[in-house]
Amino acid sequence: MHPTKPANLLLSSLRHRNLLKAKLSLVEDELFRVLQSSPNAQTLYEASLHPIKSGGKRLRPLLSLLSCEAVGSDFKKALPVATAIELIHTASLIHDDLIDDDVKRREAQTVHVRYDRDTAILSGDLLISKAMQIISENSPVRVRRIVSSACVEMSEGEYMDMVFKSSPEDATEENYLKMARKKTGVLVGAAAACGAIMGGGTPEQVLSLSRYGESLGLSLQLRDDVQEILTAEVTSVSTRTCLDGQGSNLVLIHSLRNSDNSSQDLLRGIVTSNENDNGLKDALQVFESSMSIQHVQRLSEKFEKEATNVIKGMAFSNQKILEDLAEFVVRH
Repeated sequence: MHPTKPANLLLSSLRHRNLLKAKLSLVEDELFRVLQSSPNAQTLYEASLHPIKSGGKRLRPLLSLLSCEAVGSDFKKALPVATAIELIHTASLIHDDLIDDDVKRREAQTVHVRYDRDTAILSGDLLISKAMQIISENSPVRVRRIVSSACVEMSEGEYMDMVFKSSPEDATEENYLKMARKKTGVLVGAAAACGAIMGGGTPEQVLSLSRYGESLGLSLQLRDDVQEILTAEVTSVSTRTCLDGQGSNLVLIHSLRNSDNSSQDLLRGIVTSNENDNGLKDALQVFESSMSIQHVQRLSEKFEKEATNVIKGMAFSNQKILEDLAEFVVRH
């Protein structure tokens, strides 16, 4: 057994968790195998494994395996691409934590805090390089193109997010959703599409699963936005961090555009203040009065329904599992 925290938050309430747990166990084994320490860069490999050891949802690799299985193939055919996509996702988290200067993720120190900033940058680079190596050795050209395109869009999304963080009042819901699609939705969609391709899926099946994954990713991002506001500690940033402008969040963006002048002034004061603790309750009251929390929750549910609808009638071999997974993501 690897010394990781359980990577099965998605599994705890799913009826199919035993089957899914077995699949994710293989992903965990592959992640550790490809990141075996090098005698010339032992600390770098330790730093790269650090966020993997702290656990995670593993939604992207799970979707790759399930999509491969959905089109009637052995899910193990998608194991290399599932592993590669999780490495890319982990790299993005390391770099995101650096940009946000976050100190914790999943209750563990972030890589740049546990090691140092330079090592964190290089560990993210290593994960991306390992992912490209895996894909180049095990995947057809179409998969390589999808993954490389997703990486480009993720970078664009990260930049958009960085801009929104510095000026949430200037962001619109439309632009935020574009950012969330690029930053989160595209890689989740790519994970599903690539799994279907590795399984020999038809163009219609690949497109359906790609759209399913992208909608699921958007639903998850918006669900996290709500949880980020309602809880003091979440997977990426704290509520305080969100309010002081270091975390882009649609609840804050929506409220700034749908509150009266005095409430907007209050939020501006909290965003620009260095001491936000006393303003959190006031901010939550503004979010409630502007119905922003409810609005973002409804959007999350809308994308969850889109994910379910896009696979209706496809008769995938694991249709029920895919439908249950979509519902679970938005409700937990």
